[in-house]
Amino acid sequence: MNRQLFEYSYELKKQNKRKVISLIVYLILIYFILNCIFMFLIFPVKQSSNSMTPDFPEGSISFITKLYSVPKRGDIVVLKSNNNKERRFYEIIWHNISSFFTAQQYDSYVDNNSPGTNYQLRRVVGLPGDEIYMQDYVLYIKPADEKHFLTEFELAEKPYNLTFLTPPAQWNGSVGVKGSFDPIVLGQNEYYVLGDNRISVSDSRLWGTISKQEMTGRVILRYFPIKSIKLY
Repeated sequence: MNRQLFEYSYELKKQNKRKVISLIVYLILIYFILNCIFMFLIFPVKQSSNSMTPDFPEGSISFITKLYSVPKRGDIVVLKSNNNKERRFYEIIWHNISSFFTAQQYDSYVDNNSPGTNYQLRRVVGLPGDEIYMQDYVLYIKPADEKHFLTEFELAEKPYNLTFLTPPAQWNGSVGVKGSFDPIVLGQNEYYVLGDNRISVSDSRLWGTISKQEMTGRVILRYFPIKSIKLY
């Protein structure tokens, strides 16, 4: 009797051990798959400033896809961060490990005290071949082979909102981010990107145009706050 109980207990322990090992393997596999998805297909980005208000308030979180080809007018894109300095070997190892075990939510390369080292969302408003100018923070665009200028809102496939103020009559236009500028023509692989908050943001008015290669991905879903979920 005791022998049978011992054998039963031994078999039960073996089964439980196999179940635990199987569960651990499944969890590791699921985690690995999720990390691969976040690394190569989509990844979440938290908006860390008010540069894209009102549609993307500070603290909102969006899913970004890396699977896109040519940027379209109105796309919300993620720009590569300015943290490409040379890294020591142990910094690279720590970055890879911490990114993996936090599902890409922690980036050791990002310094919140240094502007430009974290992800930046901006809206594509000017495409190669466009002639553009700005007046009172609104962009006017004459697409290639067109004869007339239209506002960015008239050319947008989907409506969006901006944050800007009508400057007072005595406002010095040289102070702060430019609200108006003369016409320029965008060349090949030149894109003009702006923040939706036209007053307090760094964008192509300061940097100049950017190339397709400087874009990391495109917003496909804003999922937080939950009450304002939206597909893009």
